[in-house]
Amino acid sequence: MSEENVEAYRRSVDAWTRDDREAWLQDIPPNWEFVSSGVFPGLDPAYRGPEGALKLWEDMRGPWSDFEVTIERIEDLGEKTIALVTFQVRGRDGLRTSRRWAHVTTFRGGVPIHIENYASWDEALKAVGSEE
Repeated sequence: MSEENVEAYRRSVDAWTRDDREAWLQDIPPNWEFVSSGVFPGLDPAYRGPEGALKLWEDMRGPWSDFEVTIERIEDLGEKTIALVTFQVRGRDGLRTSRRWAHVTTFRGGVPIHIENYASWDEALKAVGSEE
């Protein structure tokens, strides 16, 4: 099942980068939860369920005219994946910026149910009890 989880994560990031909200939302179950890292101002501490996912989409994408997420590294941890990602954005005023952060995603039956965000790869590794 774990390789399926990696692929599900990749599909989600791909839908986000394509700006395909419907494709991104289709895999959001009622028990889904996204916990923010605190790195991005203006985000709620957590978003829950499909309604929360839609709000996250609007909160994250609203200020930006272009939004791309690149997976730098992803590891299969069985029922979880850990991913180091970079987001590159351009604001509506033309300002460009990028930021790296990490996700630990928990899956049940190939569906993401919990995404915990971390400001760094090291923090995410510590959270899953692994060190490099």
